[in-house]
Amino acid sequence: MSQGSLTLSEEEAFPITFGVSIAGAEFGCEANDFCNQNPGRVNHQYIYPGRSTIEPLAERGLRLMRIPVRWERLQPRLGEELDADQMRRLDETIQAVSDSGGLAIIDLHNYGRYRTVGPSGIVELIIDQKVDNTVLVSRHHLADFWRRIALRYNGNANVLAYALMNEPHDMGQSKWQEISQESVDSIRTVDRETWILVAGESWSSSERFEQANGPKAWITDESERIAYEAHCYLDQDASGHYVHSFAQELSMDRKLSTRPVERLLPFINWCKRNQVQGFVGEFGVPVHDPDWNELLSKMLETMKQSDLAGCCWAAGPWWNDYPMSVEVDGKTSDSITLQLLRQQR
Repeated sequence: MSQGSLTLSEEEAFPITFGVSIAGAEFGCEANDFCNQNPGRVNHQYIYPGRSTIEPLAERGLRLMRIPVRWERLQPRLGEELDADQMRRLDETIQAVSDSGGLAIIDLHNYGRYRTVGPSGIVELIIDQKVDNTVLVSRHHLADFWRRIALRYNGNANVLAYALMNEPHDMGQSKWQEISQESVDSIRTVDRETWILVAGESWSSSERFEQANGPKAWITDESERIAYEAHCYLDQDASGHYVHSFAQELSMDRKLSTRPVERLLPFINWCKRNQVQGFVGEFGVPVHDPDWNELLSKMLETMKQSDLAGCCWAAGPWWNDYPMSVEVDGKTSDSITLQLLRQQR
């Protein structure tokens, strides 16, 4: 790696460093009317983060940037061309990451689902789920999407990885392991070099990783450029909502200080047994509740000792008073979260 930027040669392993998710392009999807035919208006319901978000992070040495995007916006017609305007905006964000000396991860932030219009209105469909004995959103559609993305970014040295799916969960009869393998195979028909991040089922929980996904790594990839992705939050239900303060959490659990290791260790051990690379795609604590910082420091130390890279959640220009926002807006000093990331990267 060069000193001034985060670069990767073909021979290098996945960079063990800490970065940040830069959110915004996935916003607006909670609206009842959101779907592939009604993706919302850019700069109104969602935004692609630009240089004002990216450059301050890069200046602080945080040059690994995970970019959440929505499938419905990038490919509004399944199995057909990617949307030109959306891809132009994504290109601009990736170019800004590149210009800052960073590496980008394209993260499909869809939870194993796709929202479209059915006979009775808008429906959110699990991949491979049957509706009236018909599969409307299939593993083949996801594989097609990723092949098209890989065609576009194959050879782009600043795109480190394709993250197949953010937090697949409650997939029913659909088999995530088979779905993800088909997407890997599809990508490799056009791109044999870019890393692929394969998330675990059950919200990608690090604590439940083996329980949800079984004891063995499941992806076959001749390129051997696969990393498995888990997420880890430290609040009571591990959701990242942090509805209780640190003091309240401590009153409910006097062993709170052990959570970082306890929640990461199942994933760390799974990766070691399978001799695979792990990646913590999301983690974070409330930035204005300083009592969480000791636990975050323990988490980062544990990740670093175990050769786990990761991206904290999250920067982005539209977070406002979101408790885990690490956006650098020029008006406030850096959060302790950013300071800890810089110290441990």
